[in-house]
Amino acid sequence: MARDEVQEFFRTYDQFSDQPYFIQGDPVVQFMDKNAKAIRTLKMQLCMTSWDTLYYRLRANFDGLRSHYVTVRECEPDLAVGNTSYEYGCKVTNVKYADGIVLVDFERLTGKVEKLHADLVIAADGPASSIRRILCPEIERTYVGYVAWRGTVVEDQVSKETREVFRKCVSYFTYPGGHILIYLIPGHHGSLKPSQRLLNYVWYCNYAVDTPELDHLMTDIDGRRHRVTMPMGKMRPDVYNRQKLLAEQILPAAFAEVVRMTAQPFVQCITDASAPKAVFFDHQPSCLHALLLRRVLPSHTVRPTEKDSHPQVASKTTRLTFQAYESKVVQYARLTSLASVAWGNKNQFSAWVFLGSLFRLALAYVEYWIGKMWDLAKVSLKL
Repeated sequence: MARDEVQEFFRTYDQFSDQPYFIQGDPVVQFMDKNAKAIRTLKMQLCMTSWDTLYYRLRANFDGLRSHYVTVRECEPDLAVGNTSYEYGCKVTNVKYADGIVLVDFERLTGKVEKLHADLVIAADGPASSIRRILCPEIERTYVGYVAWRGTVVEDQVSKETREVFRKCVSYFTYPGGHILIYLIPGHHGSLKPSQRLLNYVWYCNYAVDTPELDHLMTDIDGRRHRVTMPMGKMRPDVYNRQKLLAEQILPAAFAEVVRMTAQPFVQCITDASAPKAVFFDHQPSCLHALLLRRVLPSHTVRPTEKDSHPQVASKTTRLTFQAYESKVVQYARLTSLASVAWGNKNQFSAWVFLGSLFRLALAYVEYWIGKMWDLAKVSLKL
C-alpha cells in the first residue's frame, strides 16, 4: 500500500512521475459477512502497489537500473548530483565509529571481506537486521502468536463474480481468532492493466508459540524448520491442502476461491523487534542513522497522523539536530507499533488482550500530547 508518506516521497523525488505505480480501486474499504455481503464500509481512497514495483522504481531513480517496470530516461544534467553504486550480495559484519567516520566491515558472496569508510550510514536492512544485532545485541526478535498466510492470483484466473467482489480498495473478513484481507496490486512487471493485475491476500491465523502445529507449518518439503518465513515453493502440499480446506469451511466463497487458486503461497510469522534509539555513536555528525526501530504488522496497520516518519524527517536533517531527529522518529515508531499491535490483537485475540493494548496506546498518546504542550510552553517562555 502506497500510504501518504510514500506518495509524498515520490512526489518530491521521483524522476518518472508520469509513469503510474499504484492502483486505485473503488474508494471503499468493506467489511464482509460469510455471504460476501458488505456489513460495514469506510469511504477511503487507498493506493495499492507492490514491493517489486517500488523497488524497481527506486532503483531507476537511484542508479538508472533498466527494467520492465520503469522506462528509464537519461537523467537531466541538473538532476545529476553524484555517483552511485548498488552492490549486491554484501553482508555487514561490523559497524563502528572512529576518528570522525563510520567504519563498515562487510563480506561478499565470494567470502571476500572488505571495509567501507562513510560519513553517514543508513541502516535499512529490515526486521532481521544484522546491523541492529551488532549495535543492539540485547534486542531479540520475538514471535507474537500468529502468522500471515500470503499469496497472489492473476485477476482473470478467478470468476467474474469474485472479481466483482474485490473491485473495492480493500475487502476484509473477520472471524473469531483470525481475519483476511484482499486487494489488487500491480501484476507481472508492474502491469496496471485490468486482467493482468494480481489479487493479493493476507490471511492472519493463530498458531501458539512452541507447538507442534507451528513446527509442522514452518517445516518445508526438505525437512528444514524455518524460523520466520516459509518461502514460495517450499511449502509441503499437505500443509497447503489443509489450509485450502479450512478456507472452504470458514471464508466467504470469493475469499476461498482466491486462496484455492494461489499457486505459490508463503507464510510469515509475525514478530516484534524494537530498538531503543535511532542515532548511534553519541550523535556525532557522522553518526549512524539506524532506521530499524520497530516492526509494523504488514498490511493492516492503523497509523498515526503524525507525518514525521523516517523519509520525511531524514529530508529535514539539515535543519534538525540529530537529537531532535531521533526524538521524532522514535516517537513515531512507538506510536505506529502500538497502533499496529492493538489492531492485530483486536482481530486475533480476546477482548481483554485488545483492551490492554488499546490502553497502552492511549497512554502513549497522552505522553505524546503532554510532550507537545511542554515543548510549546518552553518556546513561549523563551519568547
